[in-house]
Amino acid sequence: MVRLIQFARVGSAALCWLLLISDVAYALDVEVYAGQPFGVGRVTATVASAGPAAPLEDERFTVASPDGRVLYPVIKEEPARRLLRRLLDIDAPRSVTIYFLFRGDQPFELETFAPTEQRIRVAPQTNPQAHQVLLDQWWQQYANRWKSLRATPQFPPVVENFLAANLSRRLGKTLPEPTGGFLAGLTPKKTVWDELFNSESHQLTLDQQLLAAPLAGAGQPMPLPAPLPWFNLPEPDADLKGVGIEPMALHVPVECFYLRFGNFTNYLWFRDLSKKWQGDLGNMLLRRGIDRASTQRLEQQLSLRENALAKILGPQVIADVAMIGLDPYMPQGAAVGILFQAKANPLLANDLMTQRRQALKNYPDAAESTVKIAERDVSLVATPGGEVRSYYVQDGDFHLVTTSERLVQRFLLAGQGEGSLGASAGFLGVRKQMPVSRDDAIFAYISPEFFKSLTSPAIWIESQRRARSAREVKLLELAQLEAKAEGVEATTVEQLIAAGLLPAGFGQRSDGSQLVVLDRTASDSLRGRPGLFRPAAEVEVTSVTAVEAAAYRDFAERFGQEIAQLPPIGVAIERRPTTGGETLVAEVWATPLSDVKLGRLPTTFGPPSGERLAPVVGNVVSAEAVLDSPLPFGANAGEPNHLFLGVRDFRTPLVVDNGSIGAGAAPAELVRMYVGAWPKPGLLTLFTGEALAQGEQPIPGAQSTWQAKRDDFLLISFKPDLVREVLPQLRMVPVEHPGQLWIDVADLTDKQLAAAVNAFGYMRARETSVAASRLMNTLANQLNVPRSECQAIAETLMDGKFVCPLGGKYELVDVTGGEPMWTSSAIRPQNRFMLTAAPDDFQLPLLTWFRGLRAEARLDRDALNAHVEIDMAASAMP
Repeated sequence: MVRLIQFARVGSAALCWLLLISDVAYALDVEVYAGQPFGVGRVTATVASAGPAAPLEDERFTVASPDGRVLYPVIKEEPARRLLRRLLDIDAPRSVTIYFLFRGDQPFELETFAPTEQRIRVAPQTNPQAHQVLLDQWWQQYANRWKSLRATPQFPPVVENFLAANLSRRLGKTLPEPTGGFLAGLTPKKTVWDELFNSESHQLTLDQQLLAAPLAGAGQPMPLPAPLPWFNLPEPDADLKGVGIEPMALHVPVECFYLRFGNFTNYLWFRDLSKKWQGDLGNMLLRRGIDRASTQRLEQQLSLRENALAKILGPQVIADVAMIGLDPYMPQGAAVGILFQAKANPLLANDLMTQRRQALKNYPDAAESTVKIAERDVSLVATPGGEVRSYYVQDGDFHLVTTSERLVQRFLLAGQGEGSLGASAGFLGVRKQMPVSRDDAIFAYISPEFFKSLTSPAIWIESQRRARSAREVKLLELAQLEAKAEGVEATTVEQLIAAGLLPAGFGQRSDGSQLVVLDRTASDSLRGRPGLFRPAAEVEVTSVTAVEAAAYRDFAERFGQEIAQLPPIGVAIERRPTTGGETLVAEVWATPLSDVKLGRLPTTFGPPSGERLAPVVGNVVSAEAVLDSPLPFGANAGEPNHLFLGVRDFRTPLVVDNGSIGAGAAPAELVRMYVGAWPKPGLLTLFTGEALAQGEQPIPGAQSTWQAKRDDFLLISFKPDLVREVLPQLRMVPVEHPGQLWIDVADLTDKQLAAAVNAFGYMRARETSVAASRLMNTLANQLNVPRSECQAIAETLMDGKFVCPLGGKYELVDVTGGEPMWTSSAIRPQNRFMLTAAPDDFQLPLLTWFRGLRAEARLDRDALNAHVEIDMAASAMP
């Protein structure tokens, strides 16, 4: 019997091997058919790789031809074979199949890179039926590749998205719908925030819409649709009117976002902190892959740049500083400004004029003029192209430098008492909770009126028009590359439409604006150049098309369903010096919450509790939440309980499997953590059932766990020794401020867990770095762009400069037997095309400065409040 089982196992393994090697090609297996508008081919080649390889994620695997006739290759995805390779621990497939299109019907040289070059001369056959069958197979693979990139993009797949959408229209093919079934729940859903803030996902959707067949005619212009309903806070009562506020707030328009620094020193600190982390504080956690230089562009437009002397004298001249704005559209061109409160008006006015007039020297076409706004003379320094757009106006002790005429107007009116932030009920309510006497380094406030303005019909429709305009510029650039790759003499919009490379009606707009190309630079005739657009509030929208009106009504309906209203939101950040660094203390208030949809939060959390679990010695991470009973019936129905967990320090042996880092053993063997509940089991009964421990000695539980009970504490862990160690420490202690959520994270500097955090951080940083390389290599593989030009073109498409999150430089490296490929100098050769091992010397940016965190939060019927303290090393500060 044992021999029969052994024989069966050997036979199964042999069968698996036969399935894997059944398509091994010791010579190229090629099938090509001529046709219109493209011929189609398929080649199967032996993989010739010295190390592990994953062709689907490796741009070295491609096909080409010396004369550039081969286009749009895609690798055949074979999930079943990939699963078998993993079961048999095989690092690379034995063969790879690549589909492609080609131009013409004459014989050509086919270069197959797998990844070593294998060349063969092929003669296309004429067989319309076989051509159609193979074309359908190519499209299935091409569209599935597009769908997978859309689902989990590191960098937006702008090239693949353009080609899939454009080829879909040109060839009469249908793009696949998002994944259905169980996986649909794992796919990020489109939200109103994507449209409101013009996310990268929304930009890809706009590209698809712009490249699709034109919609029916716009018809007669229509009036603006009705705005979505919005609550109005009651007028401030006597109690709120007595709340102390900063004088500056009375000069800020109520519909502005407001970022106040309190003094010039704090302003310089925040600006220098931003510069230290390349203009994006997200780099403090994990370095981003692209620098869009939004901060530098704003400084350039405002023409504000302090010298060393100004940094010294500034605190003597400036009493307060704030950044204000009517919209968040920094990448396209926003209505923002810097507001100063002066201690010495003549000195500040002279310095601001001097800084702004420097633009007259830096830009030969810049001019200074005086314009009349709200019956006041306002200084304007500007260039025709929008590189500089600097308005300056003084109102008493308050000086505003801004990119927006509309913001100047509202600033002057607010100073006269018309719609000022400082007089609004929302601002006063937040200031009551966060008094101005706190002397915070940063105070941020976002008003309901800010979102009311953004979601108004005129601003929302204009935001969509400018987003489409900006995408048209990128699509024009891509269509020009596509024309060149296909050997079509077409560069203008008209020529590209005539060649079928852009849809009829591309660039036609209902507002009368046009896509203008001068000296190879594209711009919008009404808004200017992308990135330097006129602010949305300054483009008058008096009528809309039926399509725009329907789109707004759809947005308004979804906004009402998902969010309904937004409350006044305040965030304050305090700096506390510590030995070797400082602690940033952040306080968040959102109140009132009436008419605000918070999803399941109100029913998930129980009422605020006046006690919490005492600190447990040895925890690296601790978390605790007060929850309502998850069960509507039963003994625990309606009883809130505390659910808590703790993670101890441990070292995880990591392995790299198929390019991803994972644990080297089951969680039950590795993870030193526990979960527990008090005073009732609550949610834990969903996993443990009714078989609960009744004593302090650990007993076996479900899923390889151990559990024990002491007083009203139930404790569960994978490790019985951990249960014995932690259970005696569990006790409840009173808290100063009742709450429902507490989180504590220790300094990870000397912890074993840091190695695992760094390893997973490296994997994520490498993926971001490789995504930039993928975009550059895709331009060469899909559109035959000369490889030396790919970085410059890719950065133009992304509106920024690539920055390797690993600290390296992007470079073109030689590939043995294959085409040169873009990669980062920071990625070791064995990790260039597939992750094989995480380097020991990589350190996540977060771990260079993070020294601990404590957070707590409370949600009740009227307010959401959170308090967070982050301990930071001095190395994080400017």
